[in-house]
Amino acid sequence: MKARLWSACLALLITLILTGTVAAQEDYLDPAALADEDGLFVTLNGYNVYYLDRGPEDGPPVVLLHGFLGSVIDWTNTFPALTEAGYRVIAYDRPPFGLSDKRTELNYSLQAMTDLTAALMDELGIDKAVIIGHSAGGSVAADFALRYPERVEKLVLIAGAVGINGPSAEGGNPFAFLGNIDPDSPLAQNLIRTFFTGDFGQDMLNQAVSDPAAIDAELLAKRERGLKVKGWEGGLLAFVRDSLLPESQIDLEQLRTVTLPVLLIWGEADEIVPITIGENLAELFPNDTWITYPNVGHLPMDEATEQLNTDLLEFLSS
Repeated sequence: MKARLWSACLALLITLILTGTVAAQEDYLDPAALADEDGLFVTLNGYNVYYLDRGPEDGPPVVLLHGFLGSVIDWTNTFPALTEAGYRVIAYDRPPFGLSDKRTELNYSLQAMTDLTAALMDELGIDKAVIIGHSAGGSVAADFALRYPERVEKLVLIAGAVGINGPSAEGGNPFAFLGNIDPDSPLAQNLIRTFFTGDFGQDMLNQAVSDPAAIDAELLAKRERGLKVKGWEGGLLAFVRDSLLPESQIDLEQLRTVTLPVLLIWGEADEIVPITIGENLAELFPNDTWITYPNVGHLPMDEATEQLNTDLLEFLSS
């Protein structure tokens, strides 16, 4: 998968540079106009953050962390099961994604996002919570468990992309070349816009799931709302820039010190974060539960909704 992404990235960028083709300027929308009815905005650590807070206020808190290019929309099929079971569920758009801040001068490193998670919990009066991370959100969840262990009740990683995006990661980071590009460059932003809103963006989504037809079309459309907010192109470039920083890397061996209950969930057909990554993590955590789903790709929340929710609730109540 990484080799295919790298080849596609390079081929498209060379073509656009040689032909001078760039995407037309879009009509951007105010994040508030795209927000959910119960969506909220707050300023934390200098970032403007969009979040959802659902379920009973006195329920056991659960914090949901989405992945690369994701948003709170990724948890659409997870929220109801948790809130109906009595949990207070918080999800936020990790900057620069979704409806949250996208300014290029901000710090989008892993540690900054971990600290931002803690700041949101502080803002909401939450001392301790179950932390659930999907894909790249799994890195934030794992780092949170390492740096704020006293604030984690349980840890859940769903296709957790932990330790795979560093400069020396196995197979390399297919987007690492973007880290040397000026995020404020208009040409670079135009290239990124063409890149991620064209056929390649759709191809990425198709490869993320085992059966693209199984994903609700309306949900897919909502997932793209972050691409309607001004500045997302520069924010994405800044995010990749900061993902290569030392403070964005996790020492996997430290995960052996995480003694709290950990649930690892993986789709056996995941091409984005292969199941071998999960198997390696299962060897590191001393107190983990390992669950896999056959014929499921990178989005178990949508591809195996009922089973995932059942497994989550069983783990949380155990």
